[in-house]
Amino acid sequence: MCSCGQKARQQEPEIKVVDKSQSESPLIEKNDNQIIKKKVGEELFKSILDTITINNVNVDFLTRNQWIYRPFDNCESFLKFQENEIGVSYNCEMEEEYEMTYRIEGNRVFIAEYDIPHVDNTEQKKIKYRDDTYVYNGHSLILIDSKMYSIGGREWIPEIEVVIEYKRKKY
Repeated sequence: MCSCGQKARQQEPEIKVVDKSQSESPLIEKNDNQIIKKKVGEELFKSILDTITINNVNVDFLTRNQWIYRPFDNCESFLKFQENEIGVSYNCEMEEEYEMTYRIEGNRVFIAEYDIPHVDNTEQKKIKYRDDTYVYNGHSLILIDSKMYSIGGREWIPEIEVVIEYKRKKY
């Protein structure tokens, strides 16, 4: 109810749009009703492939460059490739290094990461805890698929919400 004969105004919900950098542009999609939907996980990975040009990679190229991802200031993750299809993945958010193996098939780099989980692992068994697929777009390795595994054998696609790019830094 309103006093003084004023018409009641219905308030429409306010939709805030946050300015995103160009690398994050495939994350948001406007529907016909103007509701903004953020793409995550598998939907995000598929949208990335629609927006980039993919270049070929080889072992020499991977091993002779540094691959760095900065999820935020003062946090630098990296991938280090060795010629024998092994390497190291460092996650600055977890502050841990993981063993990795990799293979190149066509224009894709498949990485398997291994860890010794601290929970529900009294035997301290090493497990493969994730499989990631990357493509090279001319300046970065871009994550286009991911699957995670638990010590019990459960697998799932993580709900990644941002484009993960390991930028190439020449030695």
